[in-house]
Amino acid sequence: MASGRSRGLSDRFQMVAESGGVTRLELFLDLVFVYAFLNVTSVAAAHPDLFGIVRGLLLLALLWWCWVSYAWLSNSIRLDRGIMPMVAFGLIAIIFVVGVAIQEAFVDRPGGLPGPLIFVLGYLAARAGALAVAMICARSDPVSRQRVRRGWLPLFGAAPLLLLAALLASRLIDVEIHPWARLGLVLLAILIEYRGGILTGAVGGRDIPVRHWVERHSLIVMVAFGETIISVGVSRGIGSTAPITWPLVAAILLSMSVVGVLWWTYFDLARFAAELALERVSGAARIRLARNAYSFLHLPMIGGLILLSLGLEKAVGAVGEPAPLPALSLLALYGGVILYLVGLLAFEGRTMHIVGRGPLLGLVLLALGIPVAAQVPALAALAILAGLVAVLVLADRTVFRDRHQVLHRAIQPAVQRAVGVAPKELFFDLVFVYAFIQVTSLMAADPTWHGLVRGLAVLAVLWWAWNVFAWLSTALRTDEPGARLVYVAVAANILIIAIAIPVAFYDPSPVGLYGPLIFATCYGVVRLLHLGSFWVVARGNPGLRRQLLLLALAAGLATLLLLSAALLPELVGARGPYSPLRIALWLAAIAVDYSSRYLVKVSQWQISSASHWAERYGLIVIVALGEAIIATGRAIADQPISGLVVIGAILGTALVGTLWWTYFDIDAIAGERAVETAAGGDRSRLAADAYTFLHLIMVAGIVLVALGLGQTLALAHRRPGLAAGLPTLAHLALYGGVILYLIGDQAFWWRTQHRMRWIRGITTLVFVALVPLAAPWAGLVGLAVLVTVAIIFLIVEAVRTAQLRRVLREPLVPEAGP
Repeated sequence: MASGRSRGLSDRFQMVAESGGVTRLELFLDLVFVYAFLNVTSVAAAHPDLFGIVRGLLLLALLWWCWVSYAWLSNSIRLDRGIMPMVAFGLIAIIFVVGVAIQEAFVDRPGGLPGPLIFVLGYLAARAGALAVAMICARSDPVSRQRVRRGWLPLFGAAPLLLLAALLASRLIDVEIHPWARLGLVLLAILIEYRGGILTGAVGGRDIPVRHWVERHSLIVMVAFGETIISVGVSRGIGSTAPITWPLVAAILLSMSVVGVLWWTYFDLARFAAELALERVSGAARIRLARNAYSFLHLPMIGGLILLSLGLEKAVGAVGEPAPLPALSLLALYGGVILYLVGLLAFEGRTMHIVGRGPLLGLVLLALGIPVAAQVPALAALAILAGLVAVLVLADRTVFRDRHQVLHRAIQPAVQRAVGVAPKELFFDLVFVYAFIQVTSLMAADPTWHGLVRGLAVLAVLWWAWNVFAWLSTALRTDEPGARLVYVAVAANILIIAIAIPVAFYDPSPVGLYGPLIFATCYGVVRLLHLGSFWVVARGNPGLRRQLLLLALAAGLATLLLLSAALLPELVGARGPYSPLRIALWLAAIAVDYSSRYLVKVSQWQISSASHWAERYGLIVIVALGEAIIATGRAIADQPISGLVVIGAILGTALVGTLWWTYFDIDAIAGERAVETAAGGDRSRLAADAYTFLHLIMVAGIVLVALGLGQTLALAHRRPGLAAGLPTLAHLALYGGVILYLIGDQAFWWRTQHRMRWIRGITTLVFVALVPLAAPWAGLVGLAVLVTVAIIFLIVEAVRTAQLRRVLREPLVPEAGP
């Protein structure tokens, strides 16, 4: 009996292997934290005073400790196996509600539920959920069970203080108390949580799988960088049609250079050196090092990036104004970098036992630069900051060159065995979170068929820009300085393209740079950087270089058509966003780009690693799903929290969860196996068809779902939303997005497995039948029906494919590197 119970438990919960990497569900969880971090920045930006910044830092400390709970949990239990995906998405829904409530964490808005109480209850539920799962999984391990029990103590100590602060802020307790006193209650709760983490130990009963632990924290650092990039974009507001000027372009490039250098300082050396330091110890010593170096010392780094996000948002927003930045905005800008570097130095000291080099020099220079930056306009302050942080890298390459080379030689074992998507690729991908948000915003601002066509056309251009670099990454599997510079430069151009999306077809402003021309020019630069990089990689391969010349011809023609779309309508007098000539030129450019797949010999474009290729496309699907969550949350960011909003947030998370399960349960694994078993030209052709083209259909479906979810939740805060249905286009986007996603996934399955699945076909037909039936229903009712039907069919399919799932999840034979 005990053996049977043990087997049942192992079926439901699977432990993380020592060599196991971070799962896609964990990355999706992290992208929900991107939304929460964005709202922390928004809270501080809405009140750019000392009180507002302190509130933001306290919120960050709570969010970080919540994330740490899940980092320890996922370090022991695979979140994508057994019953854990269902549990994880339930917890993700709670975390999403916490992110929605951040705007009211300290100030209750009238007209809804008590926001501070919703925030605290959500936080406590998220923390308790992680501990409860850990408790269940530790039933057979007395040591782990005891450690988890001790982990409840700080939560029990902090909960009354947080609840008291929330009740006071919500006016549910009729006692006047100074706002700073309420912050004091929250601070005391945070100190109890963090101190308890030291006294009770980590929530985990066995030695830490080093690779998973390091990758997990590398990803959250990357996520924080992604939030910083998004903050640069939202400095003008989502979907803004304000003029684009040369100073704005310069500010974006300077901001990206600052973010790129700081990203470099962590992923160049510290990340790999810390991994080796963890491997040199074991048992309790490893747990202490992991807790101190990662759970604690990563917090100032994340806090610094959040402060930098606020500073960049204020600085970019103030470009063009002659006055210097306000003191607190300047403090956030420079202080964020200083705090990040202090955290980095402490992290290096704890893991590498070194202090100095570029980061220490950077701290000195930044302290000296603040008085100068306080006297100049925002753009000059940004330029000074960019110049000072650039010294960090230059110093390590010049003044500290010998020491830096010694350290680099020491970390080579960790660098050489690194697998999966490289940091530079994920850094590049995170820019597309903001780009996809802008596409959704473009369609939401013009809810007509014209707006829908324009949004999908922009998405198609963005997809091709991302796709060509996915192909490049199959050949450029390196993190050398030149490769990093290329990816940072491309990311900067994609960010400018994303900012120009609302005016990509027509710019109504008579001042500033012309939006369509900016979009087309930056797209041309992106294609040029891609072709130039591939030309260097292809040296010694005349056949591949001939193919690149053909691809360059297509890229040049596509760019020329986009430039013509930007200029010709103005010359012939066909102004306005609905110019048929402009739309025709855009569609022609897209057709040229996509037909170039048949112009070149795909067989010459080798896919050296099937796992890397499949993971690359899996991550962009995750990015799109994360964008759906962020876009949904931002649609209700300015509204008071109500019961309908909470229900809508939970239903929206459930819908996104069904989309995740549809692809990542078995389809993604089966697709990777198909690419792996194919050889030579067949592998390249399969990769081009199943991933380059068919994944676009799925991503387009997700973007449409994001549009529909945003419109649904935007109506949910008003009482009439119970009676009135969604606008026609929003309803079609919600249901049609799911249908389009299923069609793309079914086509992907057919191309990789050469057969169809009747359950998916029936599911798709049921959704098609529901489109007219659900049209008159209230938005949340239609969403609830959509989620319910999707879950029912997924359960049926999961039961029928249980054997296939077990076969596919057998460990793959390790693939040789390039």
